Amino acid sequence: MRHSVRLAVAAALAACLTGGLVAVSAGQAVAAGSKLADDFNGDGYRDLAIGMPSKTVSGKQNAGAILVTFGSAHGLTGKHVYITQNSANVPGTPGYQDYFGSSLASGDLNRDGYADLLVGSEGDGSGNGSVTVLWGGASPFGSALALPSGPSYPSRLFGSDIAVGDFTGDSRPDIAVSGQTSLRLYSGTFTRTKAPAGEDVYGPDSTSSGRLAAGDFTGDGKDELAVVQQKTTLVYGQEPGTTDTDSFTARARLAGGDRVEAGDLNGDGRDDLAIALSNPRLNPNGLADPSNGSGYVTVRYGDPRIKGGLAPSGRVYHQNTAGIPGANEKEDEFGAAMSIADINGDHRADLAIGIPYESLGRAFRGGDVLVLRGSAGGLTTTGAARYSQDTTGIPGSAEFNDVFGSQVRLADFNRDGKADLAVSAPGENEDSGAVWQLRGSSSGLSTSGVSVYGPKEYGVSSGSGIGETLLG
Repeated sequence: MRHSVRLAVAAALAACLTGGLVAVSAGQAVAAGSKLADDFNGDGYRDLAIGMPSKTVSGKQNAGAILVTFGSAHGLTGKHVYITQNSANVPGTPGYQDYFGSSLASGDLNRDGYADLLVGSEGDGSGNGSVTVLWGGASPFGSALALPSGPSYPSRLFGSDIAVGDFTGDSRPDIAVSGQTSLRLYSGTFTRTKAPAGEDVYGPDSTSSGRLAAGDFTGDGKDELAVVQQKTTLVYGQEPGTTDTDSFTARARLAGGDRVEAGDLNGDGRDDLAIALSNPRLNPNGLADPSNGSGYVTVRYGDPRIKGGLAPSGRVYHQNTAGIPGANEKEDEFGAAMSIADINGDHRADLAIGIPYESLGRAFRGGDVLVLRGSAGGLTTTGAARYSQDTTGIPGSAEFNDVFGSQVRLADFNRDGKADLAVSAPGENEDSGAVWQLRGSSSGLSTSGVSVYGPKEYGVSSGSGIGETLLG
């Protein structure tokens, strides 16, 4: 199993779609789409893309594949699409260590009202990498387009991460794509047959690549881009009063990490930023480690008075923080996955934190998920809750190397105004993988009616690593 942990989510009983690209419409799509950034078929419900980048396809190990499951009034459903580079109209062909699905992002790129899916394939072309746009519609994914990738060289790993946001303030979506040592920005008009050429963005000290998160930290209507590396997090944005891509530069430097997520945790209308360092022993960022090697998350709040929109200091959370259940243990990988959205409908986003290497009894690396609530004062440990396969109501049981919590996704899949949690365990049943769905409620996540889906439900073979990555 490839532990580049990002994950996937869920559904219910599925038809077996193992051949070419099949377009499935879940529910009746509205003519102009719903304009949600992750509603691929336009029926008004958010959908979920699940990556299996280590899956063998056509005999090619680690060629990669993805599943897309569709939301409904009951949440995620079993209706799904299975896509590889063998699927009709998808550019390229499956190759050894292509890792198709190594990153996933979405947005309405061509402004037709339907969300489009971006799929990174960081190993494509002997490590140069690629990003494919799968176009949404009433019957989605019938056509696709490869983004122009610019310079090509081995080990570039273009498509390691992808973020969509309005970085130029023109009310059009822009795309940022990172590689091993590069960051590329696509701004302009997208059509089903043509994308902007893109241009490289350069940062100080060659620190322009890394994990990405888009958010409006200043509240000015333009998104900033956080790029996190081990020792440094750079916040990119435009100089005030400018709109061209040349003015999109590094505006602030913060401490580094290995995961990053943006969202409005205190309900003030500005996005906040959570930066995780999930393994401080293996990847030290040069600062004192408060977690004893377990991993920790630093939250910084949006502030228009500060260049880049984020304070240089922040609040730190780990398993020895007062109010958080559990205790710091070396290499728990606290923060290996994160997602931000409003679970209880109070108009303040909450933070889900994956802890996939947490051992539960004899279940070494069984894994679990911590949820911290947002409040007017920011993230709080009051009411903090943890969820694992040993939690009453959640199907299954914690077992060796399940790595439950490798990926998490908070999104309102049933359109009731409360975000649901999709959480994956790609190591479940000897790397077959599975995804669980916990529904949001006014009192937080509910453990009633939890659904879980694996190879049988999705019609894929054992050992597929379902949920190794997840739309984020």
